[in-house]
Amino acid sequence: MNEITVQAPSSGRTAYAVVPDADDPIILQLDGNLSRVLEISAVGFSAPQAAAKPGRRYPFSMDLPTYRRPLSGYVDVLPDVRDGELTCRFVDLSEEHTDALHKYVLARQKSALRAIRGDSVASTS
Repeated sequence: MNEITVQAPSSGRTAYAVVPDADDPIILQLDGNLSRVLEISAVGFSAPQAAAKPGRRYPFSMDLPTYRRPLSGYVDVLPDVRDGELTCRFVDLSEEHTDALHKYVLARQKSALRAIRGDSVASTS
């Protein structure tokens, strides 16, 4: 029997994260300050370090391109800062908002796969 060992750095997240489309960014309001979301998953997102202070809970609001209403609630900004980015974890999101996040992440994954397939088709021609 063959064994495969997979190792990856721990990011504090428990879900697959995607990068928002540069042409359709996710604008975040975190404690009244506007910023861009750098990566997002169903459990949280990363934002520039200047957006908030680590180790605190903040109110947030954001517009997902695939959802008709703003998402809002609270996030915990984790205490460790990596590469100038804050890691934020959603706190008690509604089922509807969690579902909207899953749909957005899936749409971005599909878009990335289409781009990869398109590049591989173009490079073999």
